[in-house]
Amino acid sequence: MPHKIIGPEDPNFSKMRRRLLITWLKTLLGYAAMGGLVFAAFAGFGYSYRFQLGFGLLWFLVPVLSWWFSAKIALAVTKSTPADPSNPQHQRLLTIVDRVYAKSGLKFKPPVYISDNPLPNAFATGPIHRKAVVAATKGLFDTGMTDKEIEAVFAHELGHVKNYDVGINSMLSIISMIFFMISDAGVRILLSGIRIFKPSFGLQTKNRKPQGFFTGILEYVIMFLIFQVTGKITKIVQMFVMRSRESAADATGSLMTGQPCDLATALLKLVAYVEKNRPQGREAELYRALRPIMTIDPIFDARYAPPPPVTFWQKVKAFWRSLQLTHPPVSERVRELEKMNGGACVLPKA
Repeated sequence: MPHKIIGPEDPNFSKMRRRLLITWLKTLLGYAAMGGLVFAAFAGFGYSYRFQLGFGLLWFLVPVLSWWFSAKIALAVTKSTPADPSNPQHQRLLTIVDRVYAKSGLKFKPPVYISDNPLPNAFATGPIHRKAVVAATKGLFDTGMTDKEIEAVFAHELGHVKNYDVGINSMLSIISMIFFMISDAGVRILLSGIRIFKPSFGLQTKNRKPQGFFTGILEYVIMFLIFQVTGKITKIVQMFVMRSRESAADATGSLMTGQPCDLATALLKLVAYVEKNRPQGREAELYRALRPIMTIDPIFDARYAPPPPVTFWQKVKAFWRSLQLTHPPVSERVRELEKMNGGACVLPKA
């Protein structure tokens, strides 16, 4: 029978619980921001909008289907296959996952998969606990991590499962779709009230006139700008929530193992390896799509924090870049893990 995560008798229990609470508050803040955007869109357009039912349902179905089939999609994209107990590396991972699962408090043990991908990574996904899976890439074993560090990585991943993070992120995507569709339809109705746009939006059934060339160009430019603005706004909120879920998984995993420093040193080894083998070209473009299920961001993360921006423009660019990250930088994650540990974490000598 699975054991519970560490209890109040642990000296760092209160620090870990406090950190977990903060991450949940950030998630709620992100949801409140997205809900506020939807409410503002409703109010701004006088609760009067329209959209094609079939097109609207399609946009809603995309995140729903992505959530329900998240495990199958992730396994297919990463070309993962079930772990083979006859393979020593696979057996090592199976033993580690068994140990983490016993500490997780989960009722259903997720199956373990292995991908031949050389970039080190581990992930856990699935719509509900019963359908969750965990996986590791072949490259994870090339980073020199100890069993304790790999255990901490999978505690982080099972933390995602325990916290229903796939569902949380998918639901936010649905809300963002609602905001986009209301904004899109609302703007179209507003533009239809402007004389030059009336024929082009199809809201008049009589006396339709051909759309002028410049009117069509202007219409396209306006709708493109609306699409870009609403897209950026929703992406910023989604990335904020996604980063909060990564931090929550760090805290939840630390509560499972009771050793925040194991995850901190594992992250440092991961990002040190990625820095020397960072994806380039077409491979980098592939990993852009996989970033949300990576343990660290293989494209934008760095082992140590970059030099602080000096000029105002540098500060603006750094801030804008930080808003669009899927994971908090490793330097920030390590700092929070050290706070939960009550002291600095020392990277073991190779």
